[in-house]
Amino acid sequence: MRIQTIAALTDFSTQAEQALDRAALLAAQHQAHLILVYAAEELNPRFVNPQARLEQRARQLARRHEITVNTRDFDEISDVADRALAAAAVADLLVMDRRMERAWSRPWRGSTLAHCLRMSPCPVLVVQQPIPDVEDLSAHYARMVVAVDGTGRSREVLQYAANLQTVAAVDLFQAEGGMQQELEQYRDELQEEADDRRLRIKDAFDARRNRVDSHTGARDVTRQLMVQQQRSGADLIVIGAPRHHWMDRWALSARGARLMGLVSCDVLVCGQLPQDRKDLEMPDLRGDSRLPQFKF
Repeated sequence: MRIQTIAALTDFSTQAEQALDRAALLAAQHQAHLILVYAAEELNPRFVNPQARLEQRARQLARRHEITVNTRDFDEISDVADRALAAAAVADLLVMDRRMERAWSRPWRGSTLAHCLRMSPCPVLVVQQPIPDVEDLSAHYARMVVAVDGTGRSREVLQYAANLQTVAAVDLFQAEGGMQQELEQYRDELQEEADDRRLRIKDAFDARRNRVDSHTGARDVTRQLMVQQQRSGADLIVIGAPRHHWMDRWALSARGARLMGLVSCDVLVCGQLPQDRKDLEMPDLRGDSRLPQFKF
């Protein structure tokens, strides 16, 4: 599950620019192509030519991180969510800010973020926190909490998350008990790949607030993740589930959107992993003369 292409959205707001910085940092780490897409609910009068500004931003990121950056112009697509999904169709990771706006012409779809979580053909990283210093290791994720349930899918999500940020300590969080043997096997496999990686197995009873909730009969997995994140100080939470049915899509997007409202850290939602997209061929962006490309 090597990350070769990362797509990132921006409307040049502060939150969106933080997402671009994170996407560029990950692209540098994985030596991946970065695709920038301008996507705004309403045109900002300050930006007479947003595509030209986007290309300027691409040159800055390419020079700073020594990566290849492309810009994509989806003039034929006006809806922000549709632009995001078009970019995600050729990416291994979609990076965006927490966009809760709704397309009132299509109210049944919910917010832009919820629609992207439901329909994205690749994992979606929602950036909610700024990067302190792009030159320092503190700019990388220091600790992540990965929700696991002992299934094969959970193992794939864990592997993707562990490869996303190789310097991060990982907490394998189980909301339900009875999976100690499976989790220990996960941990041992990851430990063989990286001897210096810090791996811990945690459950809902690790935090006092979760123990109290469990004794009172409240088993809210989303809230348990929030409590675990606050206790561990993690700066990334990873959740994932297969989306075989429309109910699966709605359940995963609802959990992701609610979680982002409870925590201030970044959230990675893995509804579909890159290896599942076998029907899509990765285009050679470098060979398309219509796409501005910047490399330093």
